[in-house]
Amino acid sequence: MAPLLGSKPFPLVKPLPPGEPGERFVIAHTQEAFRTREEYEARLEKYSERIWTCKSTGSSQLTHKEAWEEEQEVSELLKEEFPVWYEKLVLEMVHHNTISLEKLVDTAWLEIMTKYAVGEECDFEVGKEKMLQVKVMKIHPLEKVDEEAPEKKTDGACDSPSSDKENSSQVAQDSQKEAILKEDDRRDSMSK
Repeated sequence: MAPLLGSKPFPLVKPLPPGEPGERFVIAHTQEAFRTREEYEARLEKYSERIWTCKSTGSSQLTHKEAWEEEQEVSELLKEEFPVWYEKLVLEMVHHNTISLEKLVDTAWLEIMTKYAVGEECDFEVGKEKMLQVKVMKIHPLEKVDEEAPEKKTDGACDSPSSDKENSSQVAQDSQKEAILKEDDRRDSMSK
């Protein structure tokens, strides 16, 4: 991950081909290599300005190196504090979700803290003094208590508000067609 320049990603220099003859100038924290001292010094000067933003925390007015190091720290912290087995659970929860960020964070926190996830590593207590390291392989859903069967809907019925609107307009169209047919029949009978 590279720091942001303003609010946009700033691309690193493409690596030089290995074994290329000549002197190389390398920026220590990014490992970017330059053929000429001028390119190297220009990039170092840009990196020393306090115009960089950490992509992970949003901290701004940092040098490139400070933003780079902050991103590395946050990345390491995330790996320690947010295990891989929660990724699928949280990503499925937030994908296309339109509730407020605060409610979404609360919902995700509740899921993580109250439910197990496939792949999660846990301590399993056997007896009073024995603990085993275990890994969740499968989660069996709780059996559902039989609830009263909801009223059966007619074929094609839907709870969607747009469907209600479509259905009511269809009924209106059918009524209009029926009235037109009756009017046509009445005219035909009068003309005979």
